[in-house]
Amino acid sequence: MKKYAYIFLSALLSGFCITIGVCVYLSVVQINKIVGSLLFGLGLFGIVHFNLFLYTGKVGNLLDNKPKYILQLIVGILGNIAGAIILASIIKITRIGDNLQSEAMKLIEIKQNDSWYSILILSCLCGVMIYFAVKEHQKCEYVLGKVIFCFIAVSIFILSGYEHCIANVAYYTFAGFFNLKALGFLLLMILGNGIGAVLFDGALKLLQKLKPENE
Repeated sequence: MKKYAYIFLSALLSGFCITIGVCVYLSVVQINKIVGSLLFGLGLFGIVHFNLFLYTGKVGNLLDNKPKYILQLIVGILGNIAGAIILASIIKITRIGDNLQSEAMKLIEIKQNDSWYSILILSCLCGVMIYFAVKEHQKCEYVLGKVIFCFIAVSIFILSGYEHCIANVAYYTFAGFFNLKALGFLLLMILGNGIGAVLFDGALKLLQKLKPENE
């Protein structure tokens, strides 16, 4: 039980970090979208630096763990969602809340008018980018490299329009918009983020096994 309490609290803090990234992005997106996407990366950088539990950063480890790891992912995603909803709800009542709500609603309208398969595909691609950011941060020996991989990967998924499930929980909360379609899309995003990360991880493992011994 203590282990899962730790995971939930760690995931809650991750939800806070992602929401901070969403907040700064919404604050500057109309001024410069590229700058906003780079600043968003601070959220993920804080998560990987403090080794917090973010579903999209941990689901890529699924093939390396036993089936009970799925329970950890479930607890983690619940903590991530709770963290995003709590902090976004608190920020909404401040003086910057109205501006954030207006900008978030513009993004939500685009998502709500999208098709389910588009949401799923874009979510899979986001899963790959987060996997890339987390793994390269772990493997890179240089501090500057760790920073670059993390911030650039996040910037790429935002500028490309890929869908991150926890970021979208924050967007929907800031917008104050929830319905059954939104819930369905969020579930698709969770699934897609997981599929993208796991498939990419599996492909790398298969590639390593197929690699000729003399290379």
